[in-house]
Amino acid sequence: MGKYVVKRLLLCLLLLFFASIIIYAIMRCLPTSYVETQALLLSSLPGAKSYTEWLAQLNAMYGMDVGIIRGYFMWLGNAVQGNFGDSWQFNVPVTEKFSEVIWDSFALGAISFVLQIFISIPLGIIAARKQYSRTDYAVTVFALLGISLPTFFF
Repeated sequence: MGKYVVKRLLLCLLLLFFASIIIYAIMRCLPTSYVETQALLLSSLPGAKSYTEWLAQLNAMYGMDVGIIRGYFMWLGNAVQGNFGDSWQFNVPVTEKFSEVIWDSFALGAISFVLQIFISIPLGIIAARKQYSRTDYAVTVFALLGISLPTFFF
């Protein structure tokens, strides 16, 4: 059993690694970047540096001035250390903002889990007691819709 768990965890890490490579590569291949937008915004402030100076500084800061492979491993090194940079929208470190809002997500997840239990167990009992009836089929369709639709839909 322990061997199975370790194998699955290693597989999860491998999948996470490849998914992050794909997402990073797609983000780097976009025709424009948020760094350019941010440099334009910062250069428009009174008394600020020029656009090219801001662009060079932000590209160096975020590893955008090196190749995709080297930039990915720079990003990965920072991510493993827990350094996800600063939020440009809130002007605080990402981990600080994350620690503020994660409890709201946790509470919403717990509430939805309790609601799922209170809805699914009685419906499952009803469907099992009236097997192959219209009620059973209705509960099955309702359950399939619930599984198929994204969680934010509800």
